[in-house]
Amino acid sequence: MSNEKRHLPLWSKALISLVFVGVAGFLYASTQIILEFRNISLHSTDKQYMAVCAQKIAPFPQPLPAGYEYVYDLDFQWFNVVLLVVNHVPNNQKIYFICHSNDTDAAIGTKELLDRFYDIGITTESANCRFTDVKTKGEIPVGSEKLLYMTGMLKDQTGRIYEGVVGCIRNLEKKKTLLVWSLSDPGKSLNQDTCFNLLKSLPSL
Repeated sequence: MSNEKRHLPLWSKALISLVFVGVAGFLYASTQIILEFRNISLHSTDKQYMAVCAQKIAPFPQPLPAGYEYVYDLDFQWFNVVLLVVNHVPNNQKIYFICHSNDTDAAIGTKELLDRFYDIGITTESANCRFTDVKTKGEIPVGSEKLLYMTGMLKDQTGRIYEGVVGCIRNLEKKKTLLVWSLSDPGKSLNQDTCFNLLKSLPSL
């Protein structure tokens, strides 16, 4: 019997190496994702970090105008996306902001984006509803730019009726897109000024 050691073929070694690299890469990526979501969770209700997130979206006044307060944020740094929720305390109406800060020149136009936003409807922590009609369309100034908006009635899966507003603005120079939405309580009217007054306080996007 030969005492010579049997060596693995080269292709087998290469396959084992690829599997090892793949597993190691998966574990590393999984760890990074877990850490990222942990950081997102830890920062989501940190008042100081919410103010930082707000500045990633737009130069919000510091402090916010009277009656407004930060509720929470979700900062998805890997995707250049920031979600911020602001509450107007006197009427407990929330305004939602989501900003993408790395747009390409191929990104769709503001009007088309607003139409898609309208078709999708509004989702909040407590409601998921679709528009049933348009009440008004318009634009409001945000610094030297204009935010396009629509208001209308919405209905959720249980048949409850809401009134809501959706809006969007794009800054091609900064490669930023901002979506804004707000929703009334079921069966109640939306206070548009609550949303628009905060937007008008922004000097730019």
